[in-house]
Amino acid sequence: MSSYPISDHPPAMSRIEAIFIEHHGWLRTRLRRSVGDAFTAEDVAAETFTQLLHSPPPQEVREPRALLTTISRRIVYELWRRRDLEEACLQALAHVSGDVQAISPEDQLQLLQALRAMDQALAGLSAKECAAFLLYKLDGLTYQAIGAQLRITPSVARRYVAKGLLQCYKAAGFAPLE
Repeated sequence: MSSYPISDHPPAMSRIEAIFIEHHGWLRTRLRRSVGDAFTAEDVAAETFTQLLHSPPPQEVREPRALLTTISRRIVYELWRRRDLEEACLQALAHVSGDVQAISPEDQLQLLQALRAMDQALAGLSAKECAAFLLYKLDGLTYQAIGAQLRITPSVARRYVAKGLLQCYKAAGFAPLE
């Protein structure tokens, strides 16, 4: 916090500061019950206020706790989703290699980072589009087989896979072909 009085800050900043001062402790306590430990609760609370700071300035927040709850729930959901993804990856590695410890920590980190990047790239797809893309890339299924499994036509399966590929290309920084 700066040494300037709150009144010297822009109105939106002073409002967010007031919300922080009044509700930070409450949010941290609430999150600790939800996520199970103080460190994660503090991280989520900090990210909640960071997102609030970077959102459009609130004109008037009538229910600050409801707003903070909504933002923090999204963050906690993403945290759990990432943990589930990491756990699934580690289980798959253990199943394939028999021992996750045989893979170096650096390789595990690179794999998890790649999975997070792919997860983020595919986040804009529907469940069926994502499933079609993963069946094509990971399982090597044909459009016909994907269509049969997802109960869609092969041409729709092809379109879904193409959309997944486009998302990956965009995430990698490649411009789509016109």
